Formats: sequence, structure tokens, C-alpha cells
Amino acid sequence: MNEQDRGLELKVGIFVAVGLAILAALIVQFGRIGEGFKSYYTITVHFADASGLLKSSDVLMGGAKVGQVGGAPRLVTVGRGVEVPLKIYDFVKIPVGSSITVGSSGLLGDRFVAIFPPTEKPTAYIAHGARVEGAREEGLDDITKEGGALIKDLRGTVAKIDTAVSKLNDDALSKANMAHLKETFDNLSKTTAALSESSKKIDGVIEKADGTMGSAKEAADKIQVAVADAQKTIQSASRILNEATKGDGL
Repeated sequence: MNEQDRGLELKVGIFVAVGLAILAALIVQFGRIGEGFKSYYTITVHFADASGLLKSSDVLMGGAKVGQVGGAPRLVTVGRGVEVPLKIYDFVKIPVGSSITVGSSGLLGDRFVAIFPPTEKPTAYIAHGARVEGAREEGLDDITKEGGALIKDLRGTVAKIDTAVSKLNDDALSKANMAHLKETFDNLSKTTAALSESSKKIDGVIEKADGTMGSAKEAADKIQVAVADAQKTIQSASRILNEATKGDGL
């Protein structure tokens, strides 16, 4: 093997070594292995229910990872619920009064712990070894339980509707009531027909009355003409009498 081949092998070896070193650094930085090289402080959170939360689950604050779950949930010795140890990066400070909940990545996603700091400016921070109260967001199992309760209520409502419809069929829509209702409609139809006949008769009377009023008007017009002629005759007679009285003769 000559010097040129040895130089080429050395360059390839250095390139491979650098690549492996970079790969190892990335694994340590972004993988679970790197968690063992970081410094933490521990706090304990009490949850009423931490179902689905596992050891090494992420702890997020504002969407950024700030630690991990230090162990599986364990039952409390006094009271109800479970306690979950959280390992928080030593450079992260959690304000007192922060809301700590168990969240889920979607309906079927992995569980994680989410920390929501208070809106006001923090004046104190949670110390190492502190115990705080947590909450739990609703997941698929909670929605399933609520859906089951809703279906149960819906079935009860449907049963009540069926009972009401049955009573309506038995009482209001019974054969006797339907017969009475039919009789009522028959009577109403007869009454309507009678009113129609009466209306026709009234129309005839009105037409006759109109004819009578026309004849009366015509007679009145003739009387007025006769009165006018009589007035003219009387005026002529009066004039003749006046002339006779004065001695002028007819």
C-alpha cells in the first residue's frame, strides 16, 4: 500500500468519525439519552386523575419542553387522587400560581403535562421539592363517558315522547273522539250549505227591492212633472183673476 492510498484511507476514516460524532451529539441533544446529562429539580403534583400519563412523558410550558415526568403516578396515602413527580430543568423557573394539567396530543395522542403560567407578573417561583395541585384536561375517555351519559338521557327523553304519543293515540285520537270530530265536521258542512242557500235568497230580495225602488223613483219623477204643470196652471189662473178684478176683462 503506497502513501497515497494511506492518505485516502485516513481522510475517509476522519470523515466517518466526524459523521459519527455529529450523529452521537444529535442523539444526545434531541434523544432520551441526553436527558441523563441534564440537571433537574423535582416538584410533586397532585392530580385527581392522571390516566395515560407515563414515566418520561414530556413536561411542556408554552409549548416548549421544560422537563419530563419522573415516575409513574402513585396513589396518595391520605385523601384521593395520585401524585406525579416532575423533573424540571434547573434553568426553568415555574411561577407560583401556574396551572398544571394533564394534556393529550389529540384524542388518541400521548399524554403530557402542560404548565400554564399566570397572566400577572410573577413574584415567586415553585421551589425544589414543592407539592402543588394539578388539573386534568378532558380526553377521549372523558368524552366517551359524557357521550354515554348523553345517550342515556336521550333514551329517557325518547321514552317520554313515546309515552306521550301513546296517551295521545289512546285518549285524544280514540275511536269515540274521532267519531265526535267527524260528526262535528258534518254539522259544520250542513250549516255552511244552509248559509249558502240563505245568501242566494237574500240576493233575490235585494234585486226585487232594487226594482221596486226604481219604479218608485219613476213615479216620483212623474208626480214632480204633474206638480210643475199644476203650478203653471195656477199661475195662469191667478193672472187672469187679477186682470178681471182690475176691470180689464179677460
